[in-house]
Amino acid sequence: MPKESLPAQSKRPLLTIAIPTCNRADCLRELLSVLADQLKNEPRVELLISDNASPDHTPTVVKNFIDRGLQVQYVRNAQNIGPDANFLQCFEKANGKYVWLFSDDDLIIPGGVSKILHYCETADYDLISLRVYPFTEFHMPRSAGPRHDVIDISDPRDLAKRVHAMFALISGNIINKETVQAAGPKPFSELIGTGLVHLGWTYTALSRFSHGLYVYEKLIGIRLNNTGSYSLSQVLGSNLVAITRTWLQSETVGQILINGTIQRYWPGMLFEYRNQPAGYFTDDKKPETVLTPLFGDNLRYWLFAYPIAVLPYYLSAGWLFMTQVINRLDRAAGYPTLDWGVRPSKPIQANAH
Repeated sequence: MPKESLPAQSKRPLLTIAIPTCNRADCLRELLSVLADQLKNEPRVELLISDNASPDHTPTVVKNFIDRGLQVQYVRNAQNIGPDANFLQCFEKANGKYVWLFSDDDLIIPGGVSKILHYCETADYDLISLRVYPFTEFHMPRSAGPRHDVIDISDPRDLAKRVHAMFALISGNIINKETVQAAGPKPFSELIGTGLVHLGWTYTALSRFSHGLYVYEKLIGIRLNNTGSYSLSQVLGSNLVAITRTWLQSETVGQILINGTIQRYWPGMLFEYRNQPAGYFTDDKKPETVLTPLFGDNLRYWLFAYPIAVLPYYLSAGWLFMTQVINRLDRAAGYPTLDWGVRPSKPIQANAH
């Protein structure tokens, strides 16, 4: 059983920021450093850290911040239960109306939490999706700007066009736990071992979607080249496809999500593989050998992704540039290409607020 250190809660928090962590004490320290001032005297936020039996100095890092006044619900597992089970533990233990599962190696920019709280109080959203920016080493990110660049979305297809594979990014999505609980969901534990257990509650919220928010301002920094040991082509290929087909109620939303993943996500990642094959792709298979059986019946794969994997390097770079231009034009036009070949299906069951 995990050991817990619980702060007093006078009422249900509006937002839980839940950080699953394991053996990344220095990254966690950087994240808590940018969070500490933002959470000072902020009763609307519950900060939850689920420590997956870290063998490093993670407990000392957490204790130091608690001693400095940071209110933390700290859970330390007696043994490593694996990342998926730790993610699930975070979601189950979160007390907030909204749950923001946040990677221990990412960063929230100064002023970002205040903006998120403003959005959470503005309306009753089922799902809030955030844009991110990449970084490769510690930096003090810029502060949030004065503008609120957001889009209210009532059609889950519109959200899927903007987010697609990034639903799998844990730091990029804030979930209304009340929406998920009202759905009477299947056991999320079924997804342990896929690397995508968090898609269980994300897709549950998307399947009961009636009102969401897409935040254009980049409030989150995502650390690159720090993913751990898993095969990206397996997780965001085979596993993503299987979960999308079985956990989303709307086939149309699922098709759009897969179309966006092929057209907008995989071209860049396949080129990254050309530059750094030992990074995200940790097995012996070339990514196209995994992706072709999955996506070979989708014309987008042959136009956007496959050439980047097999063409000579400089032709591959040129092909990537061409896909980026097309995708920018497509975005400006409202993503019409992601609708090509999509078969209409029954509307999903909207969440009754």
